[in-house]
This record gives sequence, C-alpha cells and structure tokens, in this order.
Amino acid sequence: MAEEKKDNFLLIVGVMAAIAITGVVLLKSRETEHLTQSGPTTAQQEAQALQKRTDYNNVLE
Repeated sequence: MAEEKKDNFLLIVGVMAAIAITGVVLLKSRETEHLTQSGPTTAQQEAQALQKRTDYNNVLE
C-alpha cells in the first residue's frame, strides 16, 4: 500500500498567523512605553524645549 503524504499547509498557516498575532500584541504593548519614561511635563518645560530647537528653514529665494 502506498502511504499518503500528510498536508501540513494548514499547520504552517496557523503557526505563521500565531507568530504574527503575537508580534503585533507585543509591539502594541510597547508602543507608548517611551512616553511614561519621560515623566510629567509642564507647558513651561515644553516651551523651553521648543525654544532650544533649531529651526531649519531651507527655503531658497
């Protein structure tokens, strides 16, 4: 008797879907992590930070 070869296509698709979903969940959980590390800021602190920023206006006339 000839043995039938088992089709693993659905298994491969399922594993890839699980990996993709896990990756998205991990990335979404870390999406705003950097915002909590900076601590609370006031409007005055943000205005000082914007004042220190160099404005590069590359308009040639």
